[in-house]
Amino acid sequence: MKILKQGVRYAGFPILFLAFSVILFRNSGNLWIAYTTLSLSVLTGMMLERFIPFEKTWNESDADSKSDLFFFVIQPIVAPFAGTAVAGIVHRILSAFGGSATHLGASSLWFQILVGMFFSGLIPYWIHRFSHAKDGFLWRVHSIHHSPKRLYWMNAFRSHPINTILNTGGALLPALLLGLHPDAVLIVGMLNNFVSIYNHMNIDFRLGILNRIFNMNELHRWHHSKIPAEGNNNYSSGAFVFWDILFGSYYLPQKEMDANLVGLFEPDKFPARSILKQILFPICKCS
Repeated sequence: MKILKQGVRYAGFPILFLAFSVILFRNSGNLWIAYTTLSLSVLTGMMLERFIPFEKTWNESDADSKSDLFFFVIQPIVAPFAGTAVAGIVHRILSAFGGSATHLGASSLWFQILVGMFFSGLIPYWIHRFSHAKDGFLWRVHSIHHSPKRLYWMNAFRSHPINTILNTGGALLPALLLGLHPDAVLIVGMLNNFVSIYNHMNIDFRLGILNRIFNMNELHRWHHSKIPAEGNNNYSSGAFVFWDILFGSYYLPQKEMDANLVGLFEPDKFPARSILKQILFPICKCS
């Protein structure tokens, strides 16, 4: 069993990511297969949280469970709405100017996916970075995501609707402006979602050199540290960490993260017990 666990720690993520990518590519444009495979991937991750947890206590339910469930239901509703709205607006603008300035939509699907994966993280990176400005409007929006004192699969869905709209729109905009084929846009979104869910999971993956490519657990855990010098790093929101490396916010120290240091920088200012107050927090600073 020990050998199996070590194998999963080091090879689990590359195998899962590769398998998910191949399934998406071979069934490009098939929404049903894309979402079914993503759902099965989440279920697999939930089992891995029990098999090789980074921190066993994070698997125990706490006072945030009700809020987590609420945002788990809301986010999958808000994100497609935001994506559809942004796509409609961009389509109208491009149509008025004669269409996309590029012909990338006619290139190979793999090339479009690589281009999409690269550029889809740029705008969300800066939204995320600006969201960490202390006491600013965007921080009050984003603080919902940082309020839990543990990391597990549901944290990936814990996002204020405004945050979801900004990130979804920001990730989609470059792909739409570049004129990528809808199949490529779907695959890029699915791959980013896959990594964004998995990097919040309580799984003890060890990526080694792949941490210089993928925005996974070992990196993203530090972003959830309640210590500002640690938490104000690793802003990448998609699958890759390129923008963190380019803009100097990549952070992966040699030390092991203290599992008790996850949460908000100033938790007393956040209305942790009321879902309504959390939604209104960016406007009224309810506490």
